[in-house]
Amino acid sequence: MAKFNSLVDAEEFSRRYLKPLLVDALQVRLDAWPVALALPQGAIVDPSGCECERSGAADEPRFVSTARGWSWRDHQLVTWQTEGEVAHRRSSELEHRYDVIVSEQPDMAGVPRLTVDLHAVQTRCERDAVSEAACDLGTGWARLTLRWSLRLQLVVTAAGRANLITRANRMPPRADDGRTGPYISADPLGRLLDVRRVTREWDRGGASLAAVQDQLVSRLAAAIEPPLAQHCAQLAYM
Repeated sequence: MAKFNSLVDAEEFSRRYLKPLLVDALQVRLDAWPVALALPQGAIVDPSGCECERSGAADEPRFVSTARGWSWRDHQLVTWQTEGEVAHRRSSELEHRYDVIVSEQPDMAGVPRLTVDLHAVQTRCERDAVSEAACDLGTGWARLTLRWSLRLQLVVTAAGRANLITRANRMPPRADDGRTGPYISADPLGRLLDVRRVTREWDRGGASLAAVQDQLVSRLAAAIEPPLAQHCAQLAYM
């Protein structure tokens, strides 16, 4: 069994299969399904209160190599306000990240295997400071964090069958909110964030857990399993 467990070189696997079939393919999907902060009509943006941090040197975020694999990040912060008798000074923030980590981890039986961990997280934050003339009417804030992970392991059985085993972990949405002073709503989360819409887009988008698992990982498995099984069969007769 030892020769079957160590027959896949991590660097070769990453170069020939993981980078083009998972990382590059996921990049295409992230480009096609961008996530943006939607501001209401009439919002006045304050450029001095805006930030934009993205992985890579391009205008759009790109996967960049790390010591452990690849990372993709898009961080946006927009400060804006609305006019009227009651003024709202708002800040909208998005943190969107994907990390691909290649390592050797034990499988369910405790045998070390070549392992790929894909972690995805999206956090939305909204803050609303309300005032009327010179009167402070309080502040409300809301935050929603969505997260999932996917583990892939190359497993070769004693019979020489090669499998790409997947284990998904979809964490429940985590939401919290708060307010100070006489804020205009007792439910800042419901007022400031459309949790149902954001969650639905996260679950159904082109870079969702379902899309990655059903389409990208299935293509990766179809590419790696046949040649790996053939290699195992050759080793079995050596």
